[in-house]
Amino acid sequence: MKRFFILMIMMTLTYSVSAQTMPSVSTDDVKSAGMEVAAEQSPDVTNQIMDVLKTDEGVQKETIDYLKNNPETTNAISKIIADNKDSIDGVMKSVLGDSALTSAAVDWIANNPEMLNKVMKLAGM
Repeated sequence: MKRFFILMIMMTLTYSVSAQTMPSVSTDDVKSAGMEVAAEQSPDVTNQIMDVLKTDEGVQKETIDYLKNNPETTNAISKIIADNKDSIDGVMKSVLGDSALTSAAVDWIANNPEMLNKVMKLAGM
């Protein structure tokens, strides 16, 4: 009888422990949270993003494509592209001269782990 009682207690404990769910965290969530924290902790990150946007044509093209496809910035970037006759350097100078577009571009890069990593490599970090 003692064995049966001990067995029942062990089974009850096992069931109660296994019934509890442990919170799981996705590695993507951890990575994106790490990038956001890194962006918030370093005030130089914004300046480095701006420097790379001024110099690297690949990042400029990707950023302009993002701004073209973003419903909030489509109208403004379309006008800038038309005014600059598709000159990437001219378009980027105009984007960086517009605070709303600059903010959209920097936020996109800061919140996109792939782009942020690429920009940080180009900036030498």
